[in-house]
Amino acid sequence: MTAPRIAVIGAGFSGLLTTVHLSRKLPEAELWLIEKAPRFGEGAAYGTREADHVLNVRLGNMSAFPDDPEHLSRWLATQPHWSAQGAFITRGDYGRYLRAILSETLGHSGSRLKLVHDEGVELAREGNGWRIGFVSGERLDVDVVVLALGNLEPADPPGLDPAVVEAGRYVADPWRGVTALDGEARRVLLIGSSLTMVDVVLSHARTGRRFFALSRRGFAPRAHKAADLAVASRPYSGSPGVVLRRAREAAQTSDWRAVTDDLRRSARSLWRSWTRAQRGRFLRHLRPIWDVHRHRLAPGVAGRVQAMLAAGELSIDAGRIVRIEPAEDKVLVTWRPRGWTRTTTRKVDAVINCTGPLADVAGSQIPLIRGLVEGGLARADPDGLGLDVDDDCRVRDIDGAAQDELYAVGPMTRGAFWEVTSVPDIRLQAAEVAEVISRTVG
Repeated sequence: MTAPRIAVIGAGFSGLLTTVHLSRKLPEAELWLIEKAPRFGEGAAYGTREADHVLNVRLGNMSAFPDDPEHLSRWLATQPHWSAQGAFITRGDYGRYLRAILSETLGHSGSRLKLVHDEGVELAREGNGWRIGFVSGERLDVDVVVLALGNLEPADPPGLDPAVVEAGRYVADPWRGVTALDGEARRVLLIGSSLTMVDVVLSHARTGRRFFALSRRGFAPRAHKAADLAVASRPYSGSPGVVLRRAREAAQTSDWRAVTDDLRRSARSLWRSWTRAQRGRFLRHLRPIWDVHRHRLAPGVAGRVQAMLAAGELSIDAGRIVRIEPAEDKVLVTWRPRGWTRTTTRKVDAVINCTGPLADVAGSQIPLIRGLVEGGLARADPDGLGLDVDDDCRVRDIDGAAQDELYAVGPMTRGAFWEVTSVPDIRLQAAEVAEVISRTVG
């Protein structure tokens, strides 16, 4: 029997862990791990070297392997230097941990695992498998493809004048560099007020620089407690309204963080039990509340943010962007405060998009995703959160048929599973998908 040929496109956390599990479950398979970024294993989240960029989850729950919760702790014990704020290690150190896992896997796999430093831009049917086309012009034929592309690119705000972009005063994606702040920009508008906003503020704070964050609700990120919290676990069921009432009742006698963590354990089953209408109501009305309670800051980072708010170095407002246009050597931002009918304006030196990833794959400019959607080999999920996949993460084509040879893992499967954006969720999914593939091709 010919050894199966499997390519994983994307070498961030989801792609790396899927590859690791495939190498263990299919010891005869030929594997290709494909990544366009300079480093394999880090992704956008763990390539930072900033000391203030720490994990948002305690290290005790950040092992790459769900069946070995002490794996990360053991690795840290072998390292002469690493940094942490309490139980929250730096994201850069976590990136080193992931690269160590990759190195170990390469050592065990030998020539069976090949790293391809290139960008996959085309994916087409070739017999019973796939042909991957790369930006370099190279081609690769495989039996199975796993899409592990992480988050999609952010969407530009409405009313953005192209002249602002051409002047270098607008940053579409802060993860790709913030050259607009290389000079003397003193007043900076940040679109969005969640964790990406915090990363930008901490990385680019300077004496005399002021940041103005604007989001639809104006929510500031919440903080973890210094110590982990426990609450009596209870399964949640019912409509979004019923779940909200139960969570509020629980929060009257327990810390809201513990209640949120408990509710998170039921998040996937809740999401999958809700009707399309119920999911829609959750996304419209409750998602911002869930996100701000679910995705929290390490206590030390939260302290920095609070200090900047108190000092006037950072402000957070609720409202919507109307227009962003040039004004001599500045940028004029017209926005409508939440609850207002009229607009107001603010002049700034630069605008940075911190809204987070695009959800609708149909609007993505990533060549590989755009080609799959336009070619009918993939489609958006019904809730517009990513790719449409089945229970086994097989990508559905335009007619809704799940394809045995094409899988997706990570945040782009959020429409099917909702909670699949953090390490504790993705590590389980990576192992599950590798198991499905091993049964299919093994």
